Amino acid sequence: MSAVTSKVQGASLNFVTAIADSELEADAAQLLYSHGNNIIFRALTISSLELFLSENESNFQVIYSADFASDNLINNLIVKFPQINFTKVSINFDAASLLANLSQSARQPMDRKDIRHQNLISILGSFNSPGASLVTNQIAARSTGATILHPPSNNLRPQINGNNKLIEASEKNLNSLISPSEKFFLDAGATTALTATVSDRRFSGQLLNWAVNSSAKLIYVIKPDENGISSLSNFLSDYQKLIKPPALICVLNQQRFTKKARLINTQFLSLVSGYPNFQIPYDFSSAAKYPAGKQWWSTTFTKQFDLIAKSLV
Repeated sequence: MSAVTSKVQGASLNFVTAIADSELEADAAQLLYSHGNNIIFRALTISSLELFLSENESNFQVIYSADFASDNLINNLIVKFPQINFTKVSINFDAASLLANLSQSARQPMDRKDIRHQNLISILGSFNSPGASLVTNQIAARSTGATILHPPSNNLRPQINGNNKLIEASEKNLNSLISPSEKFFLDAGATTALTATVSDRRFSGQLLNWAVNSSAKLIYVIKPDENGISSLSNFLSDYQKLIKPPALICVLNQQRFTKKARLINTQFLSLVSGYPNFQIPYDFSSAAKYPAGKQWWSTTFTKQFDLIAKSLV
């Protein structure tokens, strides 16, 4: 890793992107996120960019592409907002050069706007992973009075424990949902690559970005098959690029014990050897139950969730 890269990693910077090409924007966003920085606004038009610059403080930088607007319009903004640094980026940009320019142009690095909530745990899964919502419910059920947050599209969740609350998260209420006196569990959806997903303009990308920046811990759930292992490998590779990410726990759900499944179990343990990890056996009957005040039944399924809950304390 170059000295330039290390210098940029040393401080979290805020950026505004004004890039017309979606692939170029994704590449630039991934580079910024992977070095611990934050994108606070994505301008879609020159007028929206000007409005944002007019209404916000100047402790951020603007990255723009040549095709976003004419040179005259961009130059007008540069003159109008001399306190803000503008950097042009093009397809096939050199990452080291861009990082060097951004680092040299930084004035007063700004901390991320998101607050890391020590009472927020986010649960996410690989695509097509079974039971990410159920895992959320089972863990939350072991904390009486906990609140489960979920995205609007998640309307097929299993029924929660009656001692918990269920609240829909939206773009407008994320940080305002968290109070210091309760425990919160975010059903954050599915992803394979963190930095690629958090650069997504849709709410799913914003929610994941918030989960990564605001949670005390992440729990990543995978399906016990080759696709699950591949997703986990990609996710861990991306996670390791993040600067000061939340602690990570890995969960293999619906564990089985066939010959093929044992190979999957071995691959899972090899990948997650450096992280706390748990294997949840397939147990349809136990999955539909939640712990009660006086627990009269206990299975490997329930014991594993008890251990996960204890690891979050």
